[in-house]
Amino acid sequence: MADTIYQGDVGLEILVDCVRDLTGAASPALRVRLPSGAVRSWPAAVAGPGQDAARLRYVTRPGDLAEAGVYKLQAALTLGDWSGLGRTASFTVRPRFS
Repeated sequence: MADTIYQGDVGLEILVDCVRDLTGAASPALRVRLPSGAVRSWPAAVAGPGQDAARLRYVTRPGDLAEAGVYKLQAALTLGDWSGLGRTASFTVRPRFS
């Protein structure tokens, strides 16, 4: 991710390290709690082969970072007969011109 994230940023790559190989994961997504408390689901993809296969990747779209404040996210996926969420991570979105 960028060093500083601003409200309204589009095209920001978000990588979430899940620590284990996610090859074959079904329905990978990022569950996101916005600063307002609303919860969204952003469709993610396994980043690639090798070490990147332990990461989920999402690129922000218009409206994803509409709120300034702290965003919390968790990886969500199914892998084999396990289905669940990863550890919570967070990042801060700053207001424009701050």
